[in-house]
Amino acid sequence: MKNNRALKTLKSSLMFWSRLGFSHDPPLLDVNGQPHLFFDNFDVPAKYHNDFVNAEVKVHTSILFSGWVGGDKQYDYTVTDKTLDALFKSSPDICYIPRIKLNVPISWAAANPEELFVYHEGPREKKEIRALVGTLKHDLLGYESPNGYFMGKDSRPNVNGLISNQSFTSKKWLVDASEALAHLIEHIQQGPYAERIIGYHVAYGACGENMLWGRDSNRYGDYGIACHKAFFEWGMDKYKSLQCLRKNWMQPNLTADNLILPSPDQRQNCCDSLEDFFRAAPEYKICIDYDIFMSEINCTAMEVFGKVVKDKTDNKALVGCFYGYFLEIFNAAYTGHLALDRALASPYLDFFAAPTSYQRRELGEPGGEIAPAQSINRHKLWIDEIDIRTHLSGEAYKRAKNFTETKTLLWREFSKNLSHGSHLWWMDLGGGWFDSDNIMKEIAKIGETYETLKSIPARSISEVLLVVDDTSFCYQTADRSWHKLFMINFVREANLTGTPVDMYRLSDLQDMDLSQYKIIFFLNTFKIDSEIWSQIKSGISSFTSLVWFHAAGILSPDFDLDNIRKTTGFSVTPQTADNSTITMRSSSPLGKCSLIYKQDHPLALPLLKLKDVQEEQIWGQYEDGSIAAAATKGEDNHWNIYFALPLLKAKHLRELYALAGCHFYAPLDCTVYGDNRFISVFSRSNCTGKINLKKSSEMIDVISGESWNDDKISIKLTPKDAVFLTSDFGLKQP
Repeated sequence: MKNNRALKTLKSSLMFWSRLGFSHDPPLLDVNGQPHLFFDNFDVPAKYHNDFVNAEVKVHTSILFSGWVGGDKQYDYTVTDKTLDALFKSSPDICYIPRIKLNVPISWAAANPEELFVYHEGPREKKEIRALVGTLKHDLLGYESPNGYFMGKDSRPNVNGLISNQSFTSKKWLVDASEALAHLIEHIQQGPYAERIIGYHVAYGACGENMLWGRDSNRYGDYGIACHKAFFEWGMDKYKSLQCLRKNWMQPNLTADNLILPSPDQRQNCCDSLEDFFRAAPEYKICIDYDIFMSEINCTAMEVFGKVVKDKTDNKALVGCFYGYFLEIFNAAYTGHLALDRALASPYLDFFAAPTSYQRRELGEPGGEIAPAQSINRHKLWIDEIDIRTHLSGEAYKRAKNFTETKTLLWREFSKNLSHGSHLWWMDLGGGWFDSDNIMKEIAKIGETYETLKSIPARSISEVLLVVDDTSFCYQTADRSWHKLFMINFVREANLTGTPVDMYRLSDLQDMDLSQYKIIFFLNTFKIDSEIWSQIKSGISSFTSLVWFHAAGILSPDFDLDNIRKTTGFSVTPQTADNSTITMRSSSPLGKCSLIYKQDHPLALPLLKLKDVQEEQIWGQYEDGSIAAAATKGEDNHWNIYFALPLLKAKHLRELYALAGCHFYAPLDCTVYGDNRFISVFSRSNCTGKINLKKSSEMIDVISGESWNDDKISIKLTPKDAVFLTSDFGLKQP
């Protein structure tokens, strides 16, 4: 493909993002008709770009104004050109991937009220929608923000809006935004910097992150005119006849004009029973379809804009989008982030990105990703936006107290992405977060390490696999409590065990070599096709232990409790007692302990208990004595283990890893990122012990410069400390 050169250039260097050119989104015009900028001093962020150039970071990115200032094909590239001039004047030799936001100007919204997004409590008529455009009932941002946009730079309160900006279903938006994007690319190609633009990061929606307005809140849309029409057309295309559509959506008199979209109460927090939670009743069919529809129309928009870029650049430029946030956002189905398989197969999309996870990312914690990066890297490229907040980011935002802590954060994020096959950009969101000689020297050292190691083919050394499923989200109610328990806290604990951990989607397992894994955890694999599971199971080694949570396989394809037995081997029944504490028996490998649910949100997940379990197989019980955990042992040290809830902490998980025969590179309470090229260790608490390699090797700690030639390396780490070990592949000593 023609973009191979651009992709090679992108991968040749780590990246840097600054707030250069950051303007209000959607565009607000000042008295001079120019877009309102949050930072009108272009020289300062341009200096930061030059600092990164001096640290050998040669691929850069920032927000570049689209030039779309008005609804009637009005374009003004004054700010666009000023941004480009400031960037390339300071750093003429860099390669650039601008982030282009395609949300509509307010004048477009006023002219096209039937094309706008409407919240459930908002108006339904065109005249009433138009009357709210530009008022305080117009949610300009797509999320609640009493203090306005971006760190108080815009004081307009953004709360309780009834409408927002363009509907993702709007065909007129797709046409007009495509034209704006095409005009921008033409303008750039006619300018002096065309050869330095290697790709376009296409953005729209809340935060420009391709998320539906309302994003991860409890506010729901889209109940606008365009969306009603588009969903009806989608339903007709799926069910082929009006009679069949009426039956499936339980609206016997349904027409294109009287479609009733599912209410927020139908779409979230339906947790009174397993049938409700997993949308088993016929009345939930329209909710399932609406969630699938939202992801499909979001992916359509990404592909439409991606095709514009490919067509206008003769397929030479890369195209990227923010996408796939289901590890972080409990209502990822609502936001439209679940069409991953389609997006990964698209010829118009080359990379996907997201901010680094904001959950448990403090020093001592493993940090993480918003999407399953390793899964995405099998097909396209994942780029992690390293918004980690250094010790220079100000009291309200900083995560590190001093340079030493900042250094640990930098190496942790680099190590995580290197081991997962991902790319990254360092993010200076507030301005000046990296403005330090010490920080820039460390960035340069990290870049040198990347330069050396990237040419060595990488191979995973993990013996632990976490399996997550994106498709299950459409078939269950949206609820924060279960999501934080399964997708965030458990994942963080799994990484604090002193050994590296891989994560892939359930769909990946059909064509992956699983022979390296000694233990596999199935986190939210509620929907497992029986034929696909049979195929996956045949590829799992006989010595690999399996750990199941809650209702694994309950939808295979339809709701049935017996499906859990068919998938996992364990029979379950609803647990009616209201408790979420599991006490492990002293005879279990974990020893007698209590696994207790403690979170901000009450656990709304309907519980299950085991039945038909032999006494010697019981591992844990609820407070009422019913069985909550059990295990069977087969040949080749294979364990099959069921937990009703993933309440396990790092110390418990390490015991399970040991039971399966996993190798530990570092002590408990340490995060390990690594592959065949390096091992990095990050401590949460005081850590005195050894790094255990599988063979004696000449190793250096790139951070400190200390070296060894052994298979056991003694370490003494203070809390929140780090080492990055690799063979001396030509790395310079500090």
